Amino acid sequence: MAFPAGIAPPSPLLIVGGGDGIGLWLAKRLFAHVPGMGRITLADVKPLWGHGASEGAFPGPQHTAELAALDTPIDALRLDYARAADGLVAEWAAIPTKAATPPSGPLPLEAYRLVMLAVPEEAIETAAAGVLPHLRPGAHVFDVCSTKAVALPAMLRHAPEGVSVLGTHPLFGPAVPDLVGQVMVMTPTPRTDQAFYAWFRDLVRSFGAVVEEVPAADHDLHMLFIQTLAHFSYLVFGRTLAQAGPLGFSLEESFKLSTPPYGILAAFTARIIGGNPRLYAQIQAQPGADRVRALFLQAAQDMAARFSGSPAQAQAAIQEVIDPYKGADVARAYANSRALVDSVQQSYRELYRREQSGQLTVLLAGDPLNPAEPSVTHVGLVADVDGQSVGMVERVAQANGKWFIAYDAQSEAAMRKLGRALRPKTSRILRHNIRRVLSAEETVAWRRANLLHHQRDVSALTDQAVDVAYLCGVLAKINPSVAGGQVLEPAEGAWLKRYALRNQIIRLTIFGDRDPDACLAEVVRSLRLFGVRVA
Repeated sequence: MAFPAGIAPPSPLLIVGGGDGIGLWLAKRLFAHVPGMGRITLADVKPLWGHGASEGAFPGPQHTAELAALDTPIDALRLDYARAADGLVAEWAAIPTKAATPPSGPLPLEAYRLVMLAVPEEAIETAAAGVLPHLRPGAHVFDVCSTKAVALPAMLRHAPEGVSVLGTHPLFGPAVPDLVGQVMVMTPTPRTDQAFYAWFRDLVRSFGAVVEEVPAADHDLHMLFIQTLAHFSYLVFGRTLAQAGPLGFSLEESFKLSTPPYGILAAFTARIIGGNPRLYAQIQAQPGADRVRALFLQAAQDMAARFSGSPAQAQAAIQEVIDPYKGADVARAYANSRALVDSVQQSYRELYRREQSGQLTVLLAGDPLNPAEPSVTHVGLVADVDGQSVGMVERVAQANGKWFIAYDAQSEAAMRKLGRALRPKTSRILRHNIRRVLSAEETVAWRRANLLHHQRDVSALTDQAVDVAYLCGVLAKINPSVAGGQVLEPAEGAWLKRYALRNQIIRLTIFGDRDPDACLAEVVRSLRLFGVRVA
């Protein structure tokens, strides 16, 4: 990662508003993977899951599996702003992770060198006033609010002298899988420490993000159009469809008849509907939003009036929309639209290929409105694909965390040798529930990780110069039934060294859905072709 030389990451990190949303997302997907970051504290006004709270506790059960896989020590605390004089801590708990040394108790606020304010904009003043006065000189604070008119003055007002203040705005939400290609806006202030700024900028770039430095006023103005107007347009589109029933319109039927542009409009409307209403309401409440919405309504009325006239008037109206864009970066926007349209068809195209080829398919499915919910894994052959769903024939069983699958003649033979008869089951998965179809390489990796494999030993007599471990790697590459192998050297064969010979055992791991005896015979033939004497 391209960090400035000699600058260690500021640690520990306190995320105020880290119970959910973008604060928790950045903790899991960014800061927990920074070498040397150390302890991360997630703070919120919500109760802690570790204190018996069943409703609204944080971090919720949808996050615990991902947090448990992290190496960083993480703890959670509930902030009580009414107890500012007592340091604000109301409850504390360590979060189970893979960290060698988990947190053993709460830290005082003055111990934190890095603070992220990830609270709603209406709470930024309260959070800044309650937390920032406790920080010591040399600490750093930044926000992730959608606008800077309130957040930056609040941080500058309450942060003590010597505390660095930076404005940031991630132009994405927690539904994205990673930072690659996402835009992070940074709005430095006169009190932004330049060394910290360079570190943070290079950090997010090293994770694939695009950093744009923008003055606060310019940022807020453009957000009125980029966020407020865009969201308003989608919501108006959605409301229009919701009210179109008396005209005979059916939303469900429209998805079956969807054109690519309609599908994308509906998809982005659904993205808003499935998001955080409180956040979107906050975006619509920004100063100046009324003027932007008025521009939209006036444009809509003008266009509607002209479209009600002659075809020539309608075409002229469309041309007037086109002309101002000729000087802008329309080519990039058009390329993005083509990529979006193509992506809508990509899953259908891939599933159609799987149906035609009869290739083993591993498909992850789940509720698209709950992306943090664990995926359901479907394994089998694609039987048919239509516009709304995919049919799969699955012959699977699970025991002790391992999968048994039969999908062709060889895997069926392997299951029979294990004494397993797997009955076929037909599953119908709605296409909008498909999260991912594993590629051929990912499918091999899934099989390697999830199947109960066979092991077979081959005794090989070779010259000492022969690298048998290297041959194992070659076998795994040329034989798709071989998952891996290791070389053992029995002590009783040591006497062969005086003759410049070695007797070694090649322990083969054979995929659990392959016939081990057929694979062993093929490996023996390959070894003999390599000049290895096999017993």
